[in-house]
Formats: sequence, C-alpha cells, structure tokens
Amino acid sequence: MLRAYLLIICNPEVRYEIANIIEKLDNVVNVDIINGPYDLVVEIIFDTMDDLKEKVQHEINNIDRLMSTLTLIRSEDV
Repeated sequence: MLRAYLLIICNPEVRYEIANIIEKLDNVVNVDIINGPYDLVVEIIFDTMDDLKEKVQHEINNIDRLMSTLTLIRSEDV
C-alpha cells in the first residue's frame, strides 16, 4: 500500500462540512482540520498512482467550495 497526504484549501466556513464528506470516502485514513495556509490534511492509502489520481481528480477535487489541493506522496517509512 502506498500513502499520500493532501493539503486542502477551502472556504473556512465549510471546512467541517468538507472534512466530513472526505472522511467518508474509501481509502481515506484520516482527515485533520489545521491552521495555517491550508485548512485540511487528508491521509489516503492507494495501490497505484492511477488509483490516487482517480481519487483526487474525480472525487475530491469535485467537492463544492474546495478551492485547491496539493498532493504529497510518501516516499518511505522512517
């Protein structure tokens, strides 16, 4: 299993609503609401890069009032 982290910017008034939507998606391990330039951090597990691309492009990026995402792919365990 591979792992990625999505940093998400959204309208702050709806970050709890967006977090709840994302939390229910398959392969989402964790969703944290954070402070700073990003509003949410989402941890996702996936089998292939195509699986990750599908999840981000077709499920997460299509959520209303989500402004942008930055995907960080974990390279190795510490």
